[in-house]
Amino acid sequence: MKSISIYTITRNQNIEQLQKLERQLSGRDYFLKMREWELESMKALTAELETCMEDVYALRFFYSFQIPRLGKEFDLLQIKEDQIVNIELKSGVVSDEAIRRQLLQNHYYLSVLGRTIHSYTYISSQNRLVRLTNHDHIAEADWDELSRALKRESPDYNGNIEELFRAELYLISPLREPERFLQKEYFLTAQQRDIERQILKGIRAKHSDYYWFSGLPGTGKTLLLYDLAMKLSVRQRVCMIHCGEAGEDWRILHKRLRRIDFLSDRQLSLQAAKQTMTENVCAEEAFDTFLKPYSAILVDEAHLLSVEQLKILEECKKQIPIIFSSDTEDMISPEELDREISQRLASLPDVQSFHMTNRIRTNAELSSFIQNMLDLSRRKGQKGYPNIEVVYANDDTEAVCLMQGYARRGYLYQNSAMRDVNRLVAVLDEQYYYDEDGYLRAGKISEASYEITRITASEGRKSNVRLLFHQLNQAKEKLAIVIKDNPSVYDTILDILQMRKNR
Repeated sequence: MKSISIYTITRNQNIEQLQKLERQLSGRDYFLKMREWELESMKALTAELETCMEDVYALRFFYSFQIPRLGKEFDLLQIKEDQIVNIELKSGVVSDEAIRRQLLQNHYYLSVLGRTIHSYTYISSQNRLVRLTNHDHIAEADWDELSRALKRESPDYNGNIEELFRAELYLISPLREPERFLQKEYFLTAQQRDIERQILKGIRAKHSDYYWFSGLPGTGKTLLLYDLAMKLSVRQRVCMIHCGEAGEDWRILHKRLRRIDFLSDRQLSLQAAKQTMTENVCAEEAFDTFLKPYSAILVDEAHLLSVEQLKILEECKKQIPIIFSSDTEDMISPEELDREISQRLASLPDVQSFHMTNRIRTNAELSSFIQNMLDLSRRKGQKGYPNIEVVYANDDTEAVCLMQGYARRGYLYQNSAMRDVNRLVAVLDEQYYYDEDGYLRAGKISEASYEITRITASEGRKSNVRLLFHQLNQAKEKLAIVIKDNPSVYDTILDILQMRKNR
């Protein structure tokens, strides 16, 4: 999307003509839904600027820009090499506090560019111009001051604005960046805010005891869950249960957040069992006693719960709201994955469920490739895969050489404890194959004959395909896959990479 002249689009013409003109000038892929009140406000703004400066026609702004995948929108942005001027348009009366909140949020998103930011709001019905001060207050603004900022002798940014703002820059991981989370250096996306609002409203009205949101890795589920925990723990204690190998990641938060108690899923089982044995009560009573201090329970990575652990939570009779967050794993073969947990979550009494779709941490290209690789029937469209490399090794020696080459380029080798890396390299060896339904599967290799025995998750092992799925989704920017001694899988994945080019 390119910058445009606001003088050009504020000349009198009908809406249909303006939409065509705006699309032509900005290079959008779609017609912008232009609002009458916003156009009138922009016309009034342009008229006021013309009283202070002669060359308003030369001013270029990015109009109605929305950060991809985040839903964050700006009315007008003038971006120069050393500064940014943000002007928000209002037609009716708006409180100073509402204006302040919006400009502060805008400032946060714009600050990633490392340039001086001038933030204004223009209320056309009052012909009022206000600005955000250096002390984060709202003050009346001077038109001459705005004009001087807009006329600053500095080159305009003439590129595609979407290249400046990447959604991945705005995702704060509470576990990896606890200090930034504790300082509240983040904002939720529009989708996250909507889900949070509905959950908090439901808890207040006691509509349900169960809430469940799910989505692909990288959609901001953990951040949303922690933000909910912060809000629910303002006056009462809550319990956060981590599933899987959380390691030491949450211990910093544990020390700082006194009203949130952190448990692993293993501790949940052990504590209930301990009370059952020591107090000679049934598991249900032990659970009630164990969770008595808490006003809410939040479960992260709920897809990793065992059936027994989920049953413990289901047996709670205290009307404590329980909020589950889990990954969507539909692209993994049913033979590789026991779906009982997701089925039980979906069938909880009066459960309110939400599905998150906006990928933040994992970019769309990598996510599309991973889904297509695990399930050939999906064939989801993608413009191409310039940030994905797939290479072949005939044996261990060649695989090591290729891995070392990627390491020199800044790639890290995947492992189960890894989270959020810019460049990731993984190995798919001869155990992997595609079944008749097009799912990627993993078998057991016989060292004597090198034959693959096809086994399922129900045989008491962790699914290597499931582990691979979650490991690959830790990549944020680039992904490399070394296929070792597996020409069939190599051919298939090469075809996936060529899928868009052949259309």
